[in-house]
Amino acid sequence: MNRRVSFGLAMLACGCVAGCGSASSSTSPAARPPDLVLFDKPITREVLDFETFPGRTEAVMSVEIRARVSGYLNQVYFQDGQHVEKDGVLFQIDARPFQSAVDRTQAALEQAEAHAKRCSNEYQRAKVLYDRGLSISREEYDRYAFDHAESVAAIGTAKAAHDLALLDLEFTRVTSPIGGRLGRRLVDPGNLVQADTTALTSVVSQDPIYVYFDVHEAAMLRIRRLLDEGKVKADGDKQVPVEIGLSDEKEYRHKGLVDFTDNRVDLNTGTLRFRARLDNPTGLFTPGLFVRVKLPIGEPHKALMIREEALTSDQGQKKVYVLRRAMKDGKPAFFEDKTGKPLANRDGSPIPKFNHTLVGLGQIGVLVDGFREVSEGLQPDDMVVVSGLQKLRKDSPVAARAFESEADATAAKPAPTGPTAPVKAPDASSPAGSPAAAAPKAH
Repeated sequence: MNRRVSFGLAMLACGCVAGCGSASSSTSPAARPPDLVLFDKPITREVLDFETFPGRTEAVMSVEIRARVSGYLNQVYFQDGQHVEKDGVLFQIDARPFQSAVDRTQAALEQAEAHAKRCSNEYQRAKVLYDRGLSISREEYDRYAFDHAESVAAIGTAKAAHDLALLDLEFTRVTSPIGGRLGRRLVDPGNLVQADTTALTSVVSQDPIYVYFDVHEAAMLRIRRLLDEGKVKADGDKQVPVEIGLSDEKEYRHKGLVDFTDNRVDLNTGTLRFRARLDNPTGLFTPGLFVRVKLPIGEPHKALMIREEALTSDQGQKKVYVLRRAMKDGKPAFFEDKTGKPLANRDGSPIPKFNHTLVGLGQIGVLVDGFREVSEGLQPDDMVVVSGLQKLRKDSPVAARAFESEADATAAKPAPTGPTAPVKAPDASSPAGSPAAAAPKAH
């Protein structure tokens, strides 16, 4: 019995010791990793100011094909949507009634010519007799002369009727007045078509093509002043070059020239209608497409640019966060744990502190390859926060490293052990598992 009691007391003592050890371990202080942000330095590029506008494509020439004579449609010589050359035959209207009219007017013309020939012979004989004063009165001579004149006029009337009949016969073959792409046929064979009323199909030209877009008043005035000053390069008679992009294209791959501006500003919208002309040899552009138009303004110049994702808005003004090394007693400050021991990376280097300042920018310019032009507020060596903006809190320093790739910007780890290493649990060589401040990336 004493042996069992002794064994139980021993087990209880071991449990107490184990419990105390566990409690002591759970209450040991652990350092919280500092917040990490990514920064990048501004870059300098040569840029060209421009503005973008929505636009629509439109055919240079567009024709609605209508019947020019009335009759029954016999044949269709094209497939819906196919390309057609100028003067290509599209439809055939029953030509038999019109051929009969041609034959009738031809006979009437020959009859008029024969009558005119007889009258001409009679007039010539009467004229000879009258001039010699032989057996013909003045009244008879005038009658022969007027009959001859009427017969000549009748030839003109018959010839005009014959020409009209020939023209109607020609109109039974409906042709395309321009080359381009056809629409669908609107009338099937066997149906009656009315002259100048029945629409048969449509055709639009393909190459070149027009792009219409509306430019607001401020941009329009600026462009015209720059043209007058010779600061905008123009081809021909002030034809300003533009770049055009389709809705499924990120870049502006197509080149055109502004060849027309409207003669007045729209009072309702305050915009002026511009038209650009561009080549379309492959038929990629179809009338009615939505496009984006990049209109250059000014001339190329050096500009300081930052990443678009670094911008933030404060009361309508664009601003960015700029990092500054935190100082302590005139020396660079580093992160410390609760015991005052510096936090270090796996390589043993201490983690520097960075303070952040919200800096207002001047006028924001063009966006080029993800970089936005800024006119003032930044210096080339400033470290601008581009990722982790939500981690910035007032009077709270952060750790920082250089922006390296899009993957870094979208997956900034809170406590990586190196510039690109994932977060790991602290160990003896890295008590806090915190990030180091990498050197700024050169551009």
